[in-house]
Amino acid sequence: MKAKKNNSLLKTAYLTVVFIILNYTFFGQILTSSPYSRYGLGEINQQTFAAQAALGNSFIAYHQDTIAPFYINIANPAGLASIKLTVLEIGGQGQFTKISSTSSNTNKRNVNFSYGSLGFPLKKIGGMAFGIMPYSTVGYKITSYQDEPSIGSMKYIFQGDGGLNKVFLGSGIRPFRNYESKFYKSDFADTLIAHEKTKQYKRIKFGRQLVSNFSIGASANYIFGTINQTTDAIYPSSVLFFNTKRQRSAQVNDFTFNGGMQTHFTIDSAKYHGKDTLKKGHRINLKERLVVGTGFFINTPTSLNAKQNNIIYTYALDGFGTERPKDTVLNSQGINGEITLPLEFGAGLSLKKGEKLTVLLDAATTNWNGFKYFDAPNIEFKNSYRVSFGINYVPNKLAYGSSNYIKRIHYRLGASYTNGYLDLKNTKISNYAITAGLGLPVGIGRYDEIGVVNVSAQFGKLGSTNNNLLQEEYIRLNVGFTFNKRWFIKYKYD
Repeated sequence: MKAKKNNSLLKTAYLTVVFIILNYTFFGQILTSSPYSRYGLGEINQQTFAAQAALGNSFIAYHQDTIAPFYINIANPAGLASIKLTVLEIGGQGQFTKISSTSSNTNKRNVNFSYGSLGFPLKKIGGMAFGIMPYSTVGYKITSYQDEPSIGSMKYIFQGDGGLNKVFLGSGIRPFRNYESKFYKSDFADTLIAHEKTKQYKRIKFGRQLVSNFSIGASANYIFGTINQTTDAIYPSSVLFFNTKRQRSAQVNDFTFNGGMQTHFTIDSAKYHGKDTLKKGHRINLKERLVVGTGFFINTPTSLNAKQNNIIYTYALDGFGTERPKDTVLNSQGINGEITLPLEFGAGLSLKKGEKLTVLLDAATTNWNGFKYFDAPNIEFKNSYRVSFGINYVPNKLAYGSSNYIKRIHYRLGASYTNGYLDLKNTKISNYAITAGLGLPVGIGRYDEIGVVNVSAQFGKLGSTNNNLLQEEYIRLNVGFTFNKRWFIKYKYD
């Protein structure tokens, strides 16, 4: 008698629906309190998950280890090609910010659910992932005073909330994955070995290895959401002047695309330079192989279809502080337009030593001169660059047992710097941060059923108090759960 068990698909669908509902529920909260989210689309969120966040958001050349756990790298979808198990990732973050001027400071905090994603292998050729996460967030309230001739001290209140979300579907493949193995089995390789043409053999092997490990990926992203902004101009005398309020909202619904490439090669031997004269000049096998990788990613420049609503009206405040509208100056609703996203691209390097140590280095640039928000002039945005660095170390992934738990923990460090895309009062709004984190294994520890809780703390500084601007000092706590399991398989019992 043979019975089939295939409830993994139902389990996957259930979990997917749950995390999407959670995302929609929590995305309604404010993710940021940054006054700089007033500009453009707001604060642009890093498109990485908790594991990469602990590595300074280094992701371009990040490819999977040969041993689980595996992680979803949607920022460079070429990294999805090496997923060998189904991966579920859910995460959130909390941020504590001190906003300072030359004369005062204030403290803010924000806690929110950040992302949910499900990835799975596509047989042996690659992998795929889909999910939802915030693309940009807006959340600010700024009060300022300015003396106006013949009027007095004007009070201005700037407020904003909302943001854009991203639903993504990405895939990565290794189209030439058997290219290297075919060479080893070929008569040509046997001929080279027989005639002792070692150098030619190594050159061909190296080239075939790069091609065989080459992966390419792409992601389609649906960007949607609403950005709300309000400006109040309050006069010192409500008898002579009515106050003015401007309310503006932008609604976005459109698609963007991003892609990437990766490859790597292995160094398994090196020339001996020790004291043993008999071994000098000869190659010896390394105890742990070195894997050198490189990657490239690109976010294509895209014009998003958007609608804008504007209303400007005057009002007075009664004795209880309640607004009493007077006259409508402007009321335009559903005006079609476009928001042009900038071109972004970058390259990265990675170095892996066995299954223990991974080092990542990223460099990227964004052409913010190409950004356009409806018909508004682009005067605050300048081209920017980003560099980041990350280290991941795990003593022994296979050291199972409660006494060896500490050896299975992932220890992570990272750092990042961007010179910023905002240029206010001739001052670039730069951002730099350092990060430390852990990957804590949970569950039963089977090779095909592994869970990891990824936690990290990031300390950073954004902006400057020069030229009457604001500086943000923040501590960002990231928590993410990664679950690997062998799903989508039919189990048969006789």
